[in-house]
Amino acid sequence: MTGIQLKNILRVIATIIVVIVSGWLLMSNAQFFLSILQIDDSDTIKTIDASPESVSYTEKIDNFAMQEFNETQKLIHYIEAKTFLNYKNHPARLLSPKVTTYNDNGEPDYILNSVSADYLDSGDIKFIGSVTLKPYTGIGHNIETEELIASSNDNNIFSNKKVNYYGDEARIVAKGGLKMNTKEGRANLKGDTEIFMDRGRKINTKNLVVDRSEGREHYYSEYATRYLSDANKISSEGMDLDMIKNTLNLYGTSTLENPDVTINTKNLVVDQSNDQERYYSKYDTTYITENNTVHSEAIDLNMKTKVSYLSGNVTILQSSGSKVETNDLVVDQSDGKEVYKTKNKIHYKSNYADINATGMYYDAVNQLMNLTGGVVGRYE
Repeated sequence: MTGIQLKNILRVIATIIVVIVSGWLLMSNAQFFLSILQIDDSDTIKTIDASPESVSYTEKIDNFAMQEFNETQKLIHYIEAKTFLNYKNHPARLLSPKVTTYNDNGEPDYILNSVSADYLDSGDIKFIGSVTLKPYTGIGHNIETEELIASSNDNNIFSNKKVNYYGDEARIVAKGGLKMNTKEGRANLKGDTEIFMDRGRKINTKNLVVDRSEGREHYYSEYATRYLSDANKISSEGMDLDMIKNTLNLYGTSTLENPDVTINTKNLVVDQSNDQERYYSKYDTTYITENNTVHSEAIDLNMKTKVSYLSGNVTILQSSGSKVETNDLVVDQSDGKEVYKTKNKIHYKSNYADINATGMYYDAVNQLMNLTGGVVGRYE
Protein backbone atom coordinates (compact mmCIF):
# COMPACT_ATOMS: atom_id res chain seq x y z
CA MET A 1 0.00 0.00 0.00
CA THR A 2 2.84 2.31 0.92
CA GLY A 3 4.60 1.50 -2.41
CA ILE A 4 1.53 2.45 -4.41
CA GLN A 5 1.25 5.81 -2.64
CA LEU A 6 4.96 6.52 -3.29
CA LYS A 7 4.50 5.85 -7.01
CA ASN A 8 1.54 8.24 -7.19
CA ILE A 9 3.50 10.94 -5.39
CA LEU A 10 6.39 10.55 -7.85
CA ARG A 11 3.98 10.85 -10.84
CA VAL A 12 2.56 14.10 -9.44
CA ILE A 13 6.05 15.53 -8.89
CA ALA A 14 7.12 14.57 -12.46
CA THR A 15 4.03 16.24 -13.93
CA ILE A 16 4.75 19.43 -11.99
CA ILE A 17 8.36 19.44 -13.25
CA VAL A 18 7.24 19.00 -16.90
CA VAL A 19 4.76 21.86 -16.58
CA ILE A 20 7.41 24.14 -15.06
CA VAL A 21 10.01 23.28 -17.75
CA SER A 22 7.46 23.74 -20.57
CA GLY A 23 6.44 27.09 -19.19
CA TRP A 24 10.06 28.22 -18.94
CA LEU A 25 10.70 27.18 -22.55
CA LEU A 26 7.62 29.04 -23.80
CA MET A 27 8.67 32.20 -21.97
CA SER A 28 12.21 31.95 -23.37
CA ASN A 29 10.90 31.57 -26.93
CA ALA A 30 8.53 34.47 -26.46
CA GLN A 31 11.38 36.68 -25.28
CA PHE A 32 13.51 35.50 -28.23
CA PHE A 33 10.81 36.34 -30.80
CA LEU A 34 10.12 39.63 -29.05
CA SER A 35 13.80 40.53 -29.26
CA ILE A 36 13.75 39.78 -33.03
CA LEU A 37 10.72 42.02 -33.51
CA GLN A 38 12.38 44.77 -31.50
CA ILE A 39 15.56 44.54 -33.59
CA ASP A 40 13.57 44.72 -36.84
CA ASP A 41 11.62 47.68 -35.54
CA SER A 42 14.83 49.44 -34.50
CA ASP A 43 16.34 48.98 -37.97
CA THR A 44 13.20 50.39 -39.55
CA ILE A 45 13.39 53.46 -37.36
CA LYS A 46 17.04 54.02 -38.29
CA THR A 47 16.19 53.80 -41.99
CA ILE A 48 13.42 56.31 -41.61
CA ASP A 49 15.69 58.61 -39.62
CA ALA A 50 18.18 58.61 -42.51
CA SER A 51 15.73 60.68 -44.58
CA PRO A 52 16.04 64.45 -43.94
CA GLU A 53 12.29 64.97 -44.06
CA SER A 54 11.80 62.52 -41.16
CA VAL A 55 14.54 63.99 -38.96
CA SER A 56 13.33 66.53 -36.47
CA TYR A 57 14.61 69.94 -37.52
CA THR A 58 16.10 72.31 -35.00
CA GLU A 59 14.90 75.45 -36.77
CA LYS A 60 12.14 76.32 -39.22
CA ILE A 61 11.69 79.62 -41.03
CA ASP A 62 8.80 80.28 -43.40
CA ASN A 63 9.14 82.81 -46.25
CA PHE A 64 12.92 82.61 -45.94
CA ALA A 65 15.14 85.22 -47.66
CA MET A 66 18.87 85.89 -47.55
CA GLN A 67 21.49 87.89 -49.47
CA GLU A 68 25.04 86.70 -50.23
CA PHE A 69 27.96 89.04 -50.94
CA ASN A 70 31.48 88.41 -52.25
CA GLU A 71 34.73 89.57 -50.66
CA THR A 72 34.30 93.04 -52.16
CA GLN A 73 30.78 93.25 -50.70
CA LYS A 74 29.05 92.99 -54.07
CA LEU A 75 25.73 91.18 -54.11
CA ILE A 76 26.09 87.84 -55.88
CA HIS A 77 23.03 85.81 -54.75
CA TYR A 78 19.58 86.56 -53.42
CA ILE A 79 18.09 83.38 -51.93
CA GLU A 80 14.38 82.89 -51.28
CA ALA A 81 12.44 79.81 -50.16
CA LYS A 82 8.96 78.90 -49.02
CA THR A 83 10.51 77.18 -45.99
CA PHE A 84 13.98 76.91 -44.47
CA LEU A 85 14.68 73.84 -42.31
CA ASN A 86 17.82 73.54 -40.23
CA TYR A 87 19.02 70.12 -39.00
CA LYS A 88 21.63 69.00 -36.53
CA ASN A 89 23.34 66.34 -38.66
CA HIS A 90 22.17 67.21 -42.16
CA PRO A 91 22.60 70.23 -44.46
CA ALA A 92 19.94 72.89 -44.12
CA ARG A 93 17.12 72.38 -46.60
CA LEU A 94 15.22 74.93 -48.66
CA LEU A 95 11.75 74.05 -49.91
CA SER A 96 10.62 75.66 -53.19
CA PRO A 97 13.82 77.70 -53.44
CA LYS A 98 14.45 80.58 -55.82
CA VAL A 99 17.98 81.91 -56.25
CA THR A 100 18.78 85.02 -58.28
CA THR A 101 22.39 85.54 -59.38
CA TYR A 102 23.83 88.99 -60.07
CA ASN A 103 26.46 90.21 -62.54
CA ASP A 104 29.38 92.54 -61.85
CA ASN A 105 27.15 95.57 -62.38
CA GLY A 106 24.79 94.43 -59.63
CA GLU A 107 22.06 93.54 -62.13
CA PRO A 108 20.00 90.30 -61.98
CA ASP A 109 21.55 87.71 -64.26
CA TYR A 110 19.99 84.25 -63.83
CA ILE A 111 17.16 82.68 -61.78
CA LEU A 112 17.30 79.12 -60.43
CA ASN A 113 14.27 77.19 -59.19
CA SER A 114 13.73 73.63 -57.98
CA VAL A 115 11.56 71.47 -55.73
CA SER A 116 14.11 71.65 -52.92
CA ALA A 117 17.74 72.50 -52.26
CA ASP A 118 20.39 71.64 -49.70
CA TYR A 119 22.44 74.52 -48.34
CA LEU A 120 25.85 72.84 -48.00
CA ASP A 121 28.48 73.69 -45.37
CA SER A 122 30.74 75.05 -48.14
CA GLY A 123 28.09 77.64 -48.98
CA ASP A 124 27.23 75.89 -52.25
CA ILE A 125 23.58 75.12 -52.99
CA LYS A 126 22.51 71.74 -54.32
CA PHE A 127 19.23 72.03 -56.22
CA ILE A 128 17.14 68.85 -56.35
CA GLY A 129 14.11 67.97 -58.51
CA SER A 130 12.80 69.83 -61.61
CA VAL A 131 15.69 72.29 -61.62
CA THR A 132 15.42 75.23 -64.03
CA LEU A 133 17.97 77.92 -64.90
CA LYS A 134 16.63 80.88 -66.85
CA PRO A 135 18.16 84.22 -67.86
CA TYR A 136 16.59 87.17 -66.07
CA THR A 137 16.37 89.18 -69.33
CA GLY A 138 15.24 86.20 -71.41
CA ILE A 139 18.51 86.22 -73.39
CA GLY A 140 21.06 83.58 -72.40
CA HIS A 141 21.24 79.96 -71.25
CA ASN A 142 17.96 78.20 -70.52
CA ILE A 143 18.41 74.85 -68.79
CA GLU A 144 16.37 72.06 -67.19
CA THR A 145 17.80 69.14 -65.20
CA GLU A 146 17.09 67.05 -62.10
CA GLU A 147 20.08 68.06 -60.00
CA LEU A 148 22.47 71.01 -60.09
CA ILE A 149 25.06 72.57 -57.78
CA ALA A 150 25.65 76.32 -57.69
CA SER A 151 28.98 77.44 -56.26
CA SER A 152 28.94 80.42 -53.93
CA ASN A 153 32.56 81.39 -54.61
CA ASP A 154 33.07 81.52 -58.37
CA ASN A 155 29.60 81.59 -59.99
CA ASN A 156 30.13 78.12 -61.45
CA ILE A 157 27.20 75.77 -61.79
CA PHE A 158 27.47 72.12 -62.73
CA SER A 159 25.43 68.95 -63.03
CA ASN A 160 26.16 65.30 -63.76
CA LYS A 161 22.54 64.57 -64.68
CA LYS A 162 20.96 64.70 -68.13
CA VAL A 163 20.39 68.30 -69.21
CA ASN A 164 17.82 69.84 -71.55
CA TYR A 165 19.15 73.09 -73.04
CA TYR A 166 16.81 75.45 -74.89
CA GLY A 167 18.27 77.82 -77.45
CA ASP A 168 16.37 80.35 -79.52
CA GLU A 169 16.43 78.11 -82.58
CA ALA A 170 17.24 74.65 -81.21
CA ARG A 171 16.74 72.22 -78.34
CA ILE A 172 19.73 70.26 -77.01
CA VAL A 173 19.90 67.13 -74.84
CA ALA A 174 23.23 66.42 -73.11
CA LYS A 175 23.35 63.05 -71.34
CA GLY A 176 26.45 63.81 -69.24
CA GLY A 177 25.37 67.10 -67.66
CA LEU A 178 26.95 70.55 -67.89
CA LYS A 179 29.40 73.02 -66.44
CA MET A 180 29.17 76.79 -66.88
CA ASN A 181 29.88 80.12 -65.25
CA THR A 182 26.88 82.44 -65.02
CA LYS A 183 29.12 85.47 -65.65
CA GLU A 184 30.43 84.03 -68.91
CA GLY A 185 28.60 83.45 -72.15
CA ARG A 186 29.65 79.84 -72.58
CA ALA A 187 28.17 76.56 -71.34
CA ASN A 188 29.90 73.20 -71.64
CA LEU A 189 27.43 70.36 -72.26
CA LYS A 190 29.02 67.03 -71.38
CA GLY A 191 28.79 63.57 -72.88
CA ASP A 192 26.70 62.41 -75.84
CA THR A 193 24.69 65.36 -77.14
CA GLU A 194 21.78 65.74 -79.55
CA ILE A 195 20.77 69.02 -81.21
CA PHE A 196 17.18 69.17 -82.49
CA MET A 197 16.37 71.83 -85.09
CA ASP A 198 13.46 72.73 -87.33
CA ARG A 199 12.47 70.75 -90.46
CA GLY A 200 13.46 67.49 -88.76
CA ARG A 201 17.18 68.29 -88.73
CA LYS A 202 19.31 66.75 -86.00
CA ILE A 203 22.98 66.68 -85.01
CA ASN A 204 24.61 64.00 -82.87
CA THR A 205 27.95 64.89 -81.28
CA LYS A 206 29.79 64.94 -77.94
CA ASN A 207 30.96 67.56 -75.41
CA LEU A 208 29.25 70.51 -77.04
CA VAL A 209 30.19 74.11 -76.23
CA VAL A 210 27.39 76.69 -76.40
CA ASP A 211 28.50 80.31 -76.87
CA ARG A 212 25.84 82.94 -76.14
CA SER A 213 28.26 85.84 -75.62
CA GLU A 214 27.61 89.15 -77.38
CA GLY A 215 24.30 87.99 -78.82
CA ARG A 216 25.64 84.82 -80.40
CA GLU A 217 24.00 81.41 -80.61
CA HIS A 218 27.01 79.34 -81.52
CA TYR A 219 27.47 75.59 -80.99
CA TYR A 220 30.75 73.78 -81.55
CA SER A 221 32.44 70.46 -80.82
CA GLU A 222 35.81 68.89 -81.53
CA TYR A 223 34.35 65.38 -81.50
CA ALA A 224 32.87 63.10 -84.15
CA THR A 225 29.63 64.57 -85.48
CA ARG A 226 26.70 63.25 -87.50
CA TYR A 227 24.24 65.58 -89.23
CA LEU A 228 20.84 64.12 -90.18
CA SER A 229 18.09 65.66 -92.31
CA ASP A 230 15.18 64.23 -94.28
CA ALA A 231 17.35 63.66 -97.35
CA ASN A 232 20.99 63.63 -96.21
CA LYS A 233 23.34 62.05 -93.70
CA ILE A 234 26.73 63.65 -93.11
CA SER A 235 29.53 62.48 -90.84
CA SER A 236 32.56 64.56 -89.87
CA GLU A 237 35.28 64.92 -87.23
CA GLY A 238 33.91 68.08 -85.61
CA MET A 239 31.41 70.90 -86.03
CA ASP A 240 30.79 74.62 -85.69
CA LEU A 241 27.14 75.70 -86.00
CA ASP A 242 26.15 79.36 -86.16
CA MET A 243 22.40 79.41 -85.56
CA ILE A 244 22.08 83.11 -86.38
CA LYS A 245 23.79 82.78 -89.77
CA ASN A 246 22.24 79.28 -90.20
CA THR A 247 25.59 77.91 -91.31
CA LEU A 248 27.16 74.60 -90.25
CA ASN A 249 30.89 73.93 -90.68
CA LEU A 250 31.74 70.22 -90.56
CA TYR A 251 35.46 69.82 -89.90
CA GLY A 252 37.91 67.17 -91.03
CA THR A 253 37.03 64.25 -93.27
CA SER A 254 33.37 64.61 -94.25
CA THR A 255 31.04 62.13 -95.96
CA LEU A 256 27.63 63.07 -97.35
CA GLU A 257 25.18 60.29 -98.23
CA ASN A 258 21.76 60.38 -99.88
CA PRO A 259 19.90 58.07 -102.31
CA ASP A 260 21.48 59.76 -105.37
CA VAL A 261 25.12 60.29 -104.43
CA THR A 262 27.89 59.77 -101.90
CA ILE A 263 30.35 62.64 -101.50
CA ASN A 264 33.70 62.32 -99.73
CA THR A 265 35.47 65.59 -99.02
CA LYS A 266 36.99 67.70 -96.24
CA ASN A 267 35.67 70.65 -94.20
CA LEU A 268 32.18 70.62 -95.70
CA VAL A 269 29.97 73.69 -95.19
CA VAL A 270 26.17 73.45 -95.01
CA ASP A 271 24.68 76.87 -95.73
CA GLN A 272 20.92 77.15 -95.13
CA SER A 273 20.73 80.92 -94.86
CA ASN A 274 18.18 82.86 -96.90
CA ASP A 275 16.12 79.70 -97.44
CA GLN A 276 18.86 78.03 -99.49
CA GLU A 277 20.37 74.57 -99.02
CA ARG A 278 23.92 74.72 -100.25
CA TYR A 279 26.70 72.23 -99.49
CA TYR A 280 30.23 73.21 -100.48
CA SER A 281 33.89 72.45 -99.89
CA LYS A 282 37.10 73.98 -101.26
CA TYR A 283 38.97 70.70 -100.83
CA ASP A 284 39.51 67.59 -102.95
CA THR A 285 36.22 65.80 -103.47
CA THR A 286 35.07 62.38 -104.65
CA TYR A 287 31.54 62.33 -106.10
CA ILE A 288 30.14 58.78 -106.39
CA THR A 289 26.95 57.66 -108.16
CA GLU A 290 25.71 54.27 -109.33
CA ASN A 291 27.26 54.87 -112.77
CA ASN A 292 30.36 56.99 -112.19
CA THR A 293 33.03 58.17 -109.78
CA VAL A 294 34.19 61.76 -110.22
CA HIS A 295 37.26 63.39 -108.65
CA SER A 296 37.51 67.18 -108.42
CA GLU A 297 39.33 69.87 -106.46
CA ALA A 298 36.18 71.40 -104.94
CA ILE A 299 32.39 71.09 -104.89
CA ASP A 300 29.37 73.36 -104.60
CA LEU A 301 26.06 71.48 -104.43
CA ASN A 302 22.61 73.09 -104.52
CA MET A 303 20.47 70.49 -102.79
CA LYS A 304 17.20 72.15 -103.82
CA THR A 305 17.97 72.06 -107.56
CA LYS A 306 20.15 68.93 -107.27
CA VAL A 307 22.84 70.57 -109.39
CA SER A 308 26.51 70.20 -108.41
CA TYR A 309 29.47 72.27 -109.57
CA LEU A 310 32.72 70.30 -109.49
CA SER A 311 35.56 72.75 -109.99
CA GLY A 312 39.26 72.54 -110.81
CA ASN A 313 40.74 69.51 -112.51
CA VAL A 314 38.03 66.88 -112.90
CA THR A 315 38.28 63.19 -113.74
CA ILE A 316 35.26 60.98 -114.50
CA LEU A 317 35.77 57.25 -114.08
CA GLN A 318 32.97 55.30 -115.77
CA SER A 319 31.83 51.87 -114.61
CA SER A 320 32.92 50.54 -118.03
CA GLY A 321 36.52 51.57 -117.33
CA SER A 322 36.52 54.62 -119.61
CA LYS A 323 37.96 57.90 -118.32
CA VAL A 324 37.15 61.55 -119.03
CA GLU A 325 39.45 64.41 -117.99
CA THR A 326 38.23 68.01 -118.01
CA ASN A 327 37.77 71.16 -115.87
CA ASP A 328 34.80 72.70 -114.05
CA LEU A 329 32.11 70.09 -114.52
CA VAL A 330 28.37 70.52 -113.90
CA VAL A 331 26.37 67.49 -112.69
CA ASP A 332 22.57 67.72 -112.97
CA GLN A 333 20.60 65.09 -111.00
CA SER A 334 17.23 66.85 -111.06
CA ASP A 335 14.10 64.93 -112.08
CA GLY A 336 15.88 61.56 -112.03
CA LYS A 337 18.60 62.67 -114.51
CA GLU A 338 22.33 62.15 -114.26
CA VAL A 339 23.84 64.54 -116.76
CA TYR A 340 27.49 65.70 -116.86
CA LYS A 341 28.30 68.78 -118.92
CA THR A 342 31.14 71.19 -119.54
CA LYS A 343 32.22 73.74 -122.15
CA ASN A 344 35.89 73.18 -121.44
CA LYS A 345 38.38 70.93 -123.16
CA ILE A 346 37.93 67.23 -122.54
CA HIS A 347 40.03 64.13 -123.03
CA TYR A 348 38.11 60.89 -123.38
CA LYS A 349 39.97 57.61 -123.22
CA SER A 350 38.74 54.01 -123.35
CA ASN A 351 40.14 50.65 -124.40
CA TYR A 352 39.13 51.43 -127.98
CA ALA A 353 39.34 55.21 -128.41
CA ASP A 354 41.35 58.30 -127.47
CA ILE A 355 39.37 61.49 -128.18
CA ASN A 356 39.99 65.19 -127.56
CA ALA A 357 37.19 67.77 -127.82
CA THR A 358 35.96 71.10 -126.51
CA GLY A 359 32.71 70.57 -124.68
CA MET A 360 30.71 67.55 -123.53
CA TYR A 361 27.15 66.52 -122.74
CA TYR A 362 27.04 63.09 -121.11
CA ASP A 363 23.74 61.41 -120.16
CA ALA A 364 24.77 58.62 -117.79
CA VAL A 365 21.27 57.17 -117.41
CA ASN A 366 20.83 56.63 -121.17
CA GLN A 367 24.57 56.08 -121.76
CA LEU A 368 24.81 58.82 -124.43
CA MET A 369 27.81 61.15 -124.80
CA ASN A 370 28.01 64.12 -127.13
CA LEU A 371 31.46 65.64 -127.69
CA THR A 372 31.53 69.05 -129.37
CA GLY A 373 33.97 71.61 -130.74
CA GLY A 374 36.84 70.33 -132.86
CA VAL A 375 36.61 66.67 -132.03
CA VAL A 376 39.79 64.76 -132.77
CA GLY A 377 39.90 61.02 -132.14
CA ARG A 378 41.99 57.95 -132.60
CA TYR A 379 40.42 54.48 -132.59
CA GLU A 380 42.01 51.09 -132.19
